[in-house]
Amino acid sequence: MNMMRLSKDSVAVGLSWLLTGFILLLVCLFSALIVRDYGRENEAARQTIQEKGSVLIRALESGTRVGLGMRMHHTQLQALLEEMAWQPGVLWFAVTDENGKILAHSDPNQVGGTLYSADTMHELKIDQEERWRRLEQPEPALEIYRQFRPLNSGGGHHMRMMPRESAEQRAGLPQVIFIAFDTRELDTANARGLRNMVIMLCAAGVVMIATVLSQFWFRRYQHSRKQLQEAMARKEKLVALGHLAAGIAHEIRNPLSSIKGLAKYFAERTPPDGEAHQLAQVMAKEADRLNRVVSEMLELVRPAHLTYQSVNLNEVIRHSLRLVSQDAASRAIMLNFTPQPELCSIQADPDRLKQVLLNLYLNAIHAIVHDGVITVAASECGDGRVKVSVADSGKGMTAEQLQAIFTPYYTTRADGTGLGLAVVQNIIEQHGGIIHAGSAPGKGAVFTLFLPVNGQQKDEQG
Repeated sequence: MNMMRLSKDSVAVGLSWLLTGFILLLVCLFSALIVRDYGRENEAARQTIQEKGSVLIRALESGTRVGLGMRMHHTQLQALLEEMAWQPGVLWFAVTDENGKILAHSDPNQVGGTLYSADTMHELKIDQEERWRRLEQPEPALEIYRQFRPLNSGGGHHMRMMPRESAEQRAGLPQVIFIAFDTRELDTANARGLRNMVIMLCAAGVVMIATVLSQFWFRRYQHSRKQLQEAMARKEKLVALGHLAAGIAHEIRNPLSSIKGLAKYFAERTPPDGEAHQLAQVMAKEADRLNRVVSEMLELVRPAHLTYQSVNLNEVIRHSLRLVSQDAASRAIMLNFTPQPELCSIQADPDRLKQVLLNLYLNAIHAIVHDGVITVAASECGDGRVKVSVADSGKGMTAEQLQAIFTPYYTTRADGTGLGLAVVQNIIEQHGGIIHAGSAPGKGAVFTLFLPVNGQQKDEQG
């Protein structure tokens, strides 16, 4: 059953990551397509205007070729510019020389003036290919320009009619044509497209954030579910142990008392140095050990009846340390604790807290064996809880051992019952607190208790 549950959980995790990655990939592709389409639309609109400008320039060149041999050439060009300026979207036409002097303009009043300075004309890099640039003044416009080529290179009917000197003179004077298109509608369309793109990208971002958050909450749900399953499994074990303990406690303790009494009887009536005396002492110790196992088992499975009162943690810690001070001194183990005068009192059962601390101290002493340090610290967390930590310089634990230390009957000691830390966890949870353990091989262990300041209120509420 556990294997099937584990397999289902693994499949669910794999599918969630796969779905999350697929959604994120789709969102990224969708965003890239939106940006690409926006750029394509802008480029297509600009290309359309540029092609329209090229057509108009060629039309002007073709129109002017009709009368190139006449003296009314400039008049004809001016007339063509004024006529073609009525094209939709055209702001103005202009033909200049290489220095920017206006030879013809769709606005007759501009003829003879200067469209651009000579430096500006040089910066424009005018040649036979159409170029374009954006203008913002006096109004938004797209300007298209190139060399103006009204003359036929091969010479035609009108070229033959033109005086030789005049033709050569006109051929040697480069001209530039400028067309300005109104871009207000284009800018409005671009702004609308940009707005739509931003909206779509924001929607894609919301989907991406929602996907990541859903994965995050799914992981939290799985973690909470795993913790709940572990708690339920532990409770089931405790219930089973409770039924077992209730059935065997009285059946075991009475024979144990008799065995211990007989062991003491034989020990008193045998020579102190004899083998029988030693065996009797071993029997008495084993009887005590078995009785302790039964007591711890009952302590673990029976609901504790907590007697809440105001507890000074500094005093509880000092008193519990005094109880193990001799044992620690015999092993050259230092006990460090600095009281915190500003530490607030909490509502708790002082006897149960002492039991918790004593179990942690004894575990630390057995982990150190000889010559080490046990450090106890207490502080306020600022969220209605206090923190008590017990750190030792012992041999530490592996990750596998750390994961199983609160499991009943799990122990790394040959003489251990495996119930001490399970009892500690049970007492802390009944106070409405939690316990964390941290360790690494060769670096000791740290047990951290988080207890509510008003434990009685938490216990009454749930």
